[in-house]
Amino acid sequence: MAATIDATLGGASANSYVTLEDADTYFETVPDSSTWDDKTEDQKTRALISATRWIDALSFYGDRCSETQALKWPRENYKVDGIELACTLIPAGIDTATYELARALANDTDAITGTTGTSGIYDAVELGDLKVKYNKSSQTSGVINNVFDVYPWLQSYLGVYCMGGAANYAVRLYRG
Repeated sequence: MAATIDATLGGASANSYVTLEDADTYFETVPDSSTWDDKTEDQKTRALISATRWIDALSFYGDRCSETQALKWPRENYKVDGIELACTLIPAGIDTATYELARALANDTDAITGTTGTSGIYDAVELGDLKVKYNKSSQTSGVINNVFDVYPWLQSYLGVYCMGGAANYAVRLYRG
């Protein structure tokens, strides 16, 4: 069954921040759109919905505009560069992050749902006379905590709105 986008602003059943038409228009303006243009309509639709889900897994400043909205945006009660977020729109940074993350996911569908691999798993560790041997079969490989672990460049689009990020990003601290 083909996926269907519902990009209704503040909608109770919305599943994407952007429409497929908006995404196609965006990719007409980038230097290389071939990695988007070569996808089917269904692949693009699924990628946009998935990108929205991963963005929605983050924690954002401000408050949802409605208790019934399905997605975390639109939001209110937060200012960016002195401009108050409004319930009448989703900021351009959120839209752009959705487009770019959708393109990345469409080209590597396992990027986020996988793991960071087996690097960092040790058979044994020695420090002087102290030796520890590990049971590798009981160790988990590096786990992906959030979308920033895999796509750190998303921080440039979303960082100003996020309460936190990947482990190697600063977290704003406000004191009251």
